[in-house]
Amino acid sequence: MKRWVGAMLAVIVGVVMMMADIQPVAAATDTNDPYFGNQIHLSQIKATKAWDTVKSNTSITIAVLDTGADYRHPDLKDNLLPGINLVNPGKSAQDDNGHGTEVTGVLAAEGNNGIGVSGVLWKARILPIKVLDKNAVADLDLVAKGIHAALDRGAKVILMSVSSMSYSPALTNAVNRAEANGAVLVAASGNEGDRVAYPAAYPTVIAVGGVKANNEPIIESNSGPELNLMATGLNVYTTKLGGKYGGFSGTSAAAPQVAGAAALVLERHPKLRPIDVRQLLYQTATDLGTPGWDKRTGYGLLDIQKAVRSPMSMDFLEPNNTQSQAKAFPIESQIRGNLGPNDTVDWYWMDIPYDGKVTFKANVSVGLASPMAATFYSDKRSPVTHYIGNGDTLTVPVKAGRMSIKLVRNGGVSAFTYVLTSKFSINPDRYEPNNTMETARPLVGNQISVTGNFHEERDQDWFSYYVREYGSMDVTVTPDTKRMDLVLNIGKQEGTQTKWDPAYDSGDRDDPTERVQKEVSPGKYFIRVSEYEQNAVNAEYTLDLNFTPVKKDPNEPNDTYRQASPLEGGYLMTGTFPTATDTDWFQFTVNKESYVSIRAPFVPVPSGMRIALYSNSNLDYAIATTNMVAQLSDQGKEVLGVRLQPGKYYIRLNSATSFKYDLYRLTVNQQELIAGYRDISTHWARNEIVRLSSKGVVKGFDDATFKPDQAVTRAQFATMLIQAMKANRMQVGTYSGKTTFTDLSRSHWAYNNMGLAYQLGIIKGYPNRQMKPDQAISRAEMAAMVARAHNVLWYPRSVSSYRDVPTSHWASPAIEALTTREWLRGYGSLFKPTGIATRAEVVVLISKSYKL
Repeated sequence: MKRWVGAMLAVIVGVVMMMADIQPVAAATDTNDPYFGNQIHLSQIKATKAWDTVKSNTSITIAVLDTGADYRHPDLKDNLLPGINLVNPGKSAQDDNGHGTEVTGVLAAEGNNGIGVSGVLWKARILPIKVLDKNAVADLDLVAKGIHAALDRGAKVILMSVSSMSYSPALTNAVNRAEANGAVLVAASGNEGDRVAYPAAYPTVIAVGGVKANNEPIIESNSGPELNLMATGLNVYTTKLGGKYGGFSGTSAAAPQVAGAAALVLERHPKLRPIDVRQLLYQTATDLGTPGWDKRTGYGLLDIQKAVRSPMSMDFLEPNNTQSQAKAFPIESQIRGNLGPNDTVDWYWMDIPYDGKVTFKANVSVGLASPMAATFYSDKRSPVTHYIGNGDTLTVPVKAGRMSIKLVRNGGVSAFTYVLTSKFSINPDRYEPNNTMETARPLVGNQISVTGNFHEERDQDWFSYYVREYGSMDVTVTPDTKRMDLVLNIGKQEGTQTKWDPAYDSGDRDDPTERVQKEVSPGKYFIRVSEYEQNAVNAEYTLDLNFTPVKKDPNEPNDTYRQASPLEGGYLMTGTFPTATDTDWFQFTVNKESYVSIRAPFVPVPSGMRIALYSNSNLDYAIATTNMVAQLSDQGKEVLGVRLQPGKYYIRLNSATSFKYDLYRLTVNQQELIAGYRDISTHWARNEIVRLSSKGVVKGFDDATFKPDQAVTRAQFATMLIQAMKANRMQVGTYSGKTTFTDLSRSHWAYNNMGLAYQLGIIKGYPNRQMKPDQAISRAEMAAMVARAHNVLWYPRSVSSYRDVPTSHWASPAIEALTTREWLRGYGSLFKPTGIATRAEVVVLISKSYKL
C-alpha cells in the first residue's frame, strides 16, 4: 500500500511588470452546442462571460497527463495533438479508461461546432500524455516522466487531474523544472477528504478543490494549507468514451476548468510567467467562506471573466499594513508582495499545526544584501527578527498555533517586489532518539498511548514492551492524515535473536489505521513503527497498546461433577473457557422448597454458552437446560427458573466459543416458596393468598409468583368468583353458551368461567358484544361484581362513607353495602373507585365475603 507523505517547495525567481492597456475584444456569439444547457459549471465560473473577451488559445500546447483521450470523439478530435503513451510506449494515447476523455472535454471540447458540449476553451492544442493505465493507476515516477515529456514538447500549461498521497523526489524535480521552463502546472487537490494530495501540494502547482452549485465544497475535496482555488466539482457535463456525454464529479472535474482559465489568460498575455498566472487567478477569485484565503476554499471560486479582463497586481493582498489587516501566508505555500517608500510594512499570519520550524526562501527584486527585515511573533516565544535579501533562506523555530509575520522595508531602499516560499518541518517527537533496537523506548503499563512522528527521511520509531504473564496484546497505530502510510512490525526477543511477525500493513485510504491483536507469552517484545516510503512527514501518529492478561479461573479444577465447586458466597459462579472442550461444574443445596433463578450478569461471548441443571438423585437427565445463556444475558433476562425441592443440585457450564481474558458471572438466587409462591412471604395479604390457594380458589403463575400487587383482569376476577362459589358449595350450574362475544373465543382459558359469570349476572358485557377479558377492573367494578355475586340489595344511601364516592356514583350502593358488612375497606376517607384493583385486594375481599 502506498499513500502520500511529505512536501517539497519550489523557488520562484524574478519579477514581472504590471499588465496595462487591456482592451476588450468583440463579444462571442452564443454557442450552438446542443448540450450547452447542461453545463451549469460554465456559468458558475463565469466562463461564458469571459468568452466575450477570449475563448480559445491555439498558440500554446496544453498537456493533459491522464489516461489519454478519445481521438475518435467528434467533440475532441480537432483539438487533439498526437499524444504520448508512457504506460505502453510505442502505442497511441487513445483513452482506455474514460477519465482522460472526461477531463479533456471539460478543458477543451470544441465550442460552437453544433456538437455536444463546449470546453472552457473552444479551440486549443491539447497534448494527451497517457500516464495512467486502464484502471487509472500510475507510478509517481511515471507522472514525473509525463511532466518532462510535456516540457520537451514545449507545453506551457500542464494539467494533472491525478492525485496521490505519496511524495516522490522524481516528481519534485519535474515540478521544479516546469517552473523554471515557464509552464503553468494545475492539479486536482484529490478526493480523499484529507490533506491536499501531490502534485497539487507543491506551492508552484495550482491546487484545485471542488464545490457544489451552492459554492460549498464537495465532501471528498481535499483541503489544507496548500489549497489555492475552487471550481465546480459536482455533475460537470462533459465528453465520454465512444462519442458520448454525461456527468463527471470530483476534483478531477474542477482542475481542467482552472487549466482552461490559465490558457485563456496566456492567450491574452502570452509573456506572463507561471507565478504571474497563478497570482492573477488567485487575485480575481470570488472569495468563499471566511474572508481571504482559508484552508477549505483557498482564495475562492475561479472567476474566468475577471481573470481575463483584470490587470494583474503585484501585491493583491493589500491592504495588510497593520497586524489587524494581516493576510494568510499558509505553510507550504508562496506569497508575493511589494514594499516601498509609501508602503513600508506588510503583515501576515501563519497557522502552525505542530511544534517545528518553518523555512523561508526569498526572491527580492533588488540586489541589496538586506532590503527588508522579517519579525516573527510566535506563541510562547520572544519575537525574532531576520534580515532578508535575494536568494536568502532562513529557518524559524515555531510552536503550534498562530504566528504573525511582519515584513519591513529597510531605510534607503527603493520599491521592490518580494516572493517568499515557505516549508514547514515538524520537530522530532519526545521519544527520539529511538531509531534502532538498541535505543527502543520502553513502554510500561497495561494501557499505553504515545504520539510519534517521522521528522526526517528513513526515520523509524522503536519501542519495547515487557510481558510478564500470558495474555493478549492489542496494538493500533493511527495517523492524523492519510499522507502518512504506516507500517507496524512486532517481534519477540528469543535469546540473542528476535522473531518477527510478518509486517502489518493492511490499512487503506479509507481506514489507514494498522491494528494487531495477538496472544503473547512472557518475554520482551519490540514494536517498530515506520513510514512505507521512509519519507519525512509533517504529521503525527498515535500508538495505543493494551495488554489483557489471561484470567485465572478461580474454581479450577471443576471439570466433572465430582470436582464441582460450591457456589461462591452461596450464589455466584465465575470462570473461563480457554478451550471449547472445557467444562465447569458447580454445586449448591436447597434446604426448603424454593424457586431457583439463574441469571448471567456478564458473558464475554455473544453466543455458544450452555447451561444444564441436574439433581443429585439423577445425573443422567437435566432438569432444565438452555444454549442461550449469552443471548439471555445480553437481554437482561433470566437464564433458568425452576421450582426445586430440598436436596443437592449441580450446574454444568460449557461454551462452544472459547474465552480466557474475561470471567463469566452467573448468579443463583433461591427464594423460599410459600404455598408455591416466591413473592408473598412478607406481603400483607399472605394468609389469605395461602388459604385461598389451598382451596383452589386462586392460582399463581408458572414462574412461581402470585404477583399480589398486579392488576386483576376481568377474566381472572370472574374465575376467582366462580371458584369461590364452588368452594363454598354453592350451585353455579354450567354455561349454556347461548350468548357469544366477539373477543371471547371458545379457546380462551376463561371462556366457561366468564360465560357462567355473565349468565349469573355477575359480570356485564360491552357494546358490540364485547367482553374485554384482559381488561383490568377498577375497585368500583370489583365491589359491584362481588355485590352481584352475593345478590346484595342495591339501594341509594343518603350518606357516603368515602369523600371520593358521592351517593350519586353508579357503584355507591354496592360499595356501601360491602363496607357495611366489613368485607371492603378504603384508604382512610378515600375509596379510589377508579383505581385498579389488585390481586391481593380481590383475594382478601373474596375471603371475607365467602368466609373462606
